[in-house]
Amino acid sequence: MYSMKRTVSLKLILSAEQAEFLLQTQVNFAKGCNAIASHAQENRCWNQVRLHNLSYSKVRLQIPLLGSQMVCNAIRKVCASYKVLKIKKKQEVPHIVFKETSSIHYCARTFSLKGETLSLFSVNKRIRCSFKLGEHQKKYLVCGKMKEGELIRKKKRWFFNIVLDLAEVSPKSEGDVFAVDLGENNMATTSRGTIYGGGELRHSRDVFLDRRRKLQSNGSQAAKRCLKRISGKERQRVKKTNHCVSKHIVQEAVDFGSKVIVLEKLTHIRKRIRGNKRLRTRLHRWPWKELQNFVEYKANAQGIQVVYVNPQYTSLTCSRCESVGKRHKHLFKCSNCGSYQHSDRNAAINLCKLAKTAVLATAPVNVPMVAAA
Repeated sequence: MYSMKRTVSLKLILSAEQAEFLLQTQVNFAKGCNAIASHAQENRCWNQVRLHNLSYSKVRLQIPLLGSQMVCNAIRKVCASYKVLKIKKKQEVPHIVFKETSSIHYCARTFSLKGETLSLFSVNKRIRCSFKLGEHQKKYLVCGKMKEGELIRKKKRWFFNIVLDLAEVSPKSEGDVFAVDLGENNMATTSRGTIYGGGELRHSRDVFLDRRRKLQSNGSQAAKRCLKRISGKERQRVKKTNHCVSKHIVQEAVDFGSKVIVLEKLTHIRKRIRGNKRLRTRLHRWPWKELQNFVEYKANAQGIQVVYVNPQYTSLTCSRCESVGKRHKHLFKCSNCGSYQHSDRNAAINLCKLAKTAVLATAPVNVPMVAAA
């Protein structure tokens, strides 16, 4: 069974007074987080219960406007920020600084959603506002259970992201195996022969990189304003492209009737990359893991299992006779059987074969032995 979480983003429609209330709440919440972070650093503690005992009463006296439950939310946010760092025993604990523009964490006690009205805690009074929501997000709100939320400010716009728990989906018991080979020139190639080119995305990223270099070397105030204006645009384009490609990959697997999607295990791939500085810079920025994560959660929503296999020699092995061949760019040639194939599709088919052996080797425990009469 796959338990699913989805995030729905609400664009808030606020009056000038309500926006000012939320702005004051954001400033006070950041102050509370910074105060709690100091206690976490001094005591080397990011356990939520222990940090609550260490800092709760002090922060309540220091920032009385924040309220008891919002202090608890701030403690949770600080603990999550330190846990992500994975600090080792002998490693020095850094001091995390929360800016006044950082997001505000809301638990189920500090917000509520009834119909088309959202109620939020603020340091002045509880505000009630309307919001804009797409049709696709409305479907999630109907069938999901609200757990927590995050209030985000983007310049003068306010967004509230709600985390929903959705019903579990049972994995498919019947179907074929479907594999995806990842690359740079071709973002993804499926075992069915569909190729998703990566040339356009690579070109746009190179354009963004070149523009950033020129603006950073300029150093003028106008260049800094331009850098601030274009910040995040490359990330948005990459994320949108990965979402679109992963959506098509999972839909193709559904149409093919697959129960398993095979992906490459690319752990520590950046340590194994050899090449000049320009090549390393380009490959280190390539978002393979993000694409795999998108494919995985979209596949689980359809009841499709995702399996990771070691891709070693899959690009050099012939998928027909399993002998070692030669690869030149996108052409694979086998000297044994004489076959010519697209190199990425050949690798995807080999991933399928590896996964079939792995899936078949995994059997239920304590299977009864039945002898023939």
